[in-house]
Amino acid sequence: EKRMSAEAQLKRSKHCPQRISSKKAVSTLRVAPGLVNGTAKPKGRDPRFDAISKGSFDETRFRQQYAHVFEQQREEVKEIKAVLSSSRKAEKASQKGSVSKKRRVKSRILAPEVQDELKEELNQKSNKLQEHEQALAKQKAKSLARQKEVKAIGEGKRPFFQKQSDVKKTQLVAKYDELKQAGRLDKFMTKKRQKTASKQRRLLPSQRAGEGE
Repeated sequence: EKRMSAEAQLKRSKHCPQRISSKKAVSTLRVAPGLVNGTAKPKGRDPRFDAISKGSFDETRFRQQYAHVFEQQREEVKEIKAVLSSSRKAEKASQKGSVSKKRRVKSRILAPEVQDELKEELNQKSNKLQEHEQALAKQKAKSLARQKEVKAIGEGKRPFFQKQSDVKKTQLVAKYDELKQAGRLDKFMTKKRQKTASKQRRLLPSQRAGEGE
């Protein structure tokens, strides 16, 4: 009776260790009680979706920090253009000249599927660079407008808000300044004139048809 009462007293005490029968098989995957809630299976965690990893996106800071990436893309665009240009020249040279000359230039001719892949890559990179330059011009225009507002308020004037047309003009000026500093303004203006002339030529037939009526 004393032994039974002692065992019963041990069971009732919350400070006593857990007593498990030695006849029961023990799992090889054991976890200390209280450390894992429910199951011992570890749960995966993606830090990208943690609350601490989320924040507001600062486009200006992003483009400043990754300016070297866009510069590298600009160099890659130049290289792709050079390779495609070399292939076109080799194709023309292979159609005329001596046999030895044709053999020399044949190695520079790219396969049609390779040319298509390079052209697609060129278009993608060129579009990204164009978006980057437009974003830079927009940021510069906003910065200039903000500086004018701060200066006006500092001089005791009422704050003003630019019209959308004025914002576009400021962005265009900022874009031209950016191209001029990079030494690409002349090339940009030449392409722009060619594009405008091509658009006008497409409109001419419809204008003539309208005049005939």
